[in-house]
Amino acid sequence: MNQKQKILLGLLVTLAIALAYRLTNPFEQATVDRLTYARATKVTPANVTGTAQHQAEVRLDLLQSPPQSKVTIQRDLFRPPTPPKPSGDDKLNPPAPAPKPRSKSEREKIEEHFRRFKTFGSYQHGKKIYLFLERGKQVLVVSRGDRIDGKYEITDVAEKSATISAEGLSEPLKINFDEL
Repeated sequence: MNQKQKILLGLLVTLAIALAYRLTNPFEQATVDRLTYARATKVTPANVTGTAQHQAEVRLDLLQSPPQSKVTIQRDLFRPPTPPKPSGDDKLNPPAPAPKPRSKSEREKIEEHFRRFKTFGSYQHGKKIYLFLERGKQVLVVSRGDRIDGKYEITDVAEKSATISAEGLSEPLKINFDEL
């Protein structure tokens, strides 16, 4: 008997012992007569004269442009701490106030928002073009007439670009995703 056959025989013996144990000691789910931490509630039907009708609302808009999670970082553990505040000696020569950043126009804000998107293809079916966009782990398939994040309406779609109209824009904005 060679080495492999000895190992196989040992494994078969172990399997036989495990099966014999399981057959002699079967698993039984524990049951209770009464739940101790449950509260009883009375369910009344919606329609007293007949059977209760259940209506489910299907939100297709969430499938086309799912909401983004609003996560804020409280503290970045991987960045070194900021230097300590200046001592009392620097009170005589306070630093000059930082220049106030100019406010961005609505057009710049939208372009900045769409910089997070990457395109990885398009598909044309008849006259309709579908554009595949990626934002992090989220994949969006957009075509003419769709809305992104509920605010931006796609008015035209090409192979690598889309024309977007939004509230606050005087004219539609064409975004070429390859240039971003």
